[in-house]
Amino acid sequence: MKIKPLLLAAALGVSSILGGCSLSFNDPGMLHPPKTTGREAEIQKLIEQTAGGDYMLKYPASGQYRSAIITEDLDGDKNDEAIAFYSTGDDNAKTHMLIMYNDGKKWKLSLNYETDYLDINCVQFADYDYDGTAEVFTGFVTFTGSLNELNIFDYDAETRAGQRVDFKLNYNAFTTGDYDEDGASEILSFTLKSNDTDAVATLTDYDKNRLYTLAKCAMDETVTKFESVSSGLIGGKTTGVAVDGMLESGYNTQVIYYLPENKSLVNFPHNPKKPVPNPTTRTYNVGSDDVDDDGFIEIPVIKEPVITLDSTDETIAPIISWGNLNTRNNKLEDDIKCVTNFEFGYNFTLPDNFSGNTAATLSNDKRTMKIYALNGNKPGGLVMTIKVFNVGTATGGYSTIESFNQYSYTYKIEPDAPLSINDQTVKENFALIDASA
Repeated sequence: MKIKPLLLAAALGVSSILGGCSLSFNDPGMLHPPKTTGREAEIQKLIEQTAGGDYMLKYPASGQYRSAIITEDLDGDKNDEAIAFYSTGDDNAKTHMLIMYNDGKKWKLSLNYETDYLDINCVQFADYDYDGTAEVFTGFVTFTGSLNELNIFDYDAETRAGQRVDFKLNYNAFTTGDYDEDGASEILSFTLKSNDTDAVATLTDYDKNRLYTLAKCAMDETVTKFESVSSGLIGGKTTGVAVDGMLESGYNTQVIYYLPENKSLVNFPHNPKKPVPNPTTRTYNVGSDDVDDDGFIEIPVIKEPVITLDSTDETIAPIISWGNLNTRNNKLEDDIKCVTNFEFGYNFTLPDNFSGNTAATLSNDKRTMKIYALNGNKPGGLVMTIKVFNVGTATGGYSTIESFNQYSYTYKIEPDAPLSINDQTVKENFALIDASA
């Protein structure tokens, strides 16, 4: 089974937030307005008129929406509204958040919200009150450590007016989704352990014209930073969130989901009353993801098989076991296994007849991966080799899978391989690591 290209952040020096918002340590800065054309030029003209002088656009630091001018159809009429942030940059600098709409002739102002916070963490959209109109979820970077403050803004489809909802929430990361299966979105937020906050996941719901805390659960206090937040199906029909976190040494994943029958929020595998080792603890920053496009979030468990090598010229390649969480027994069930070359940025999904029957090794320069049939706890007969050459230098009967930048990724199947595999399977099961996010 071929899995899509993975995002392996730490291996390539990249960090991402998937499906949620969290503090970014990249300074978004304040940039002068870019030259725009068409619709954006008209929107920018309204921003200039509202600012009344020199101004600098502000950019969200993380999340899906990082443009200077964000457009989104809030009311479902197939016409976009616009959101933008700017600062005047004077001695009493304030950040302004604008919501704008087009009345068919020109762009007009719906809301001009002013805050003392200087930076924007992220922007998301969700309909939490099930009125058919998406609310604007805006996180502002506070002056307290790594905490952000979530504000929500409502847009009235009839009056075209925008207003801030009477609600604020401090968070290190958050996302939205229908976690209690009622047809509307809830807010699932996460905080790290600090002098001011506990390590907690909080589910916020809406009822009787108010937002309130529906459920909470404890989180791992040893996590020092949230690396990515992936919201989606985690098992059966259960929607949850996989939270990938950084430890003092390594990374792990916590899976948070809601049980409507007893109104509780569950954290796999963290349970303060019955502590158990987290099976997802790993050295590499591999984020949870729907790796095979089956609609479910897979959780990575990285294992280094206990294999005896006779040569010091090779090391055992780690195996990533991608698992789905079975919410009935709260256990990870293996789904897909692959071997990965982190240094040269690729992974190879093990065919069914390879899983549990093979060992993969890497040469000391990491350019060569060899896959052997197991002979007890030692590599036996060589099945195939994947080798990375500089473009144009491949020799020794290797066939090219694909080339990227300066490298050619090649392979060779042994003619008397003890396990069967063909050229098509090799090419289908090979994938480059995605470093684009």
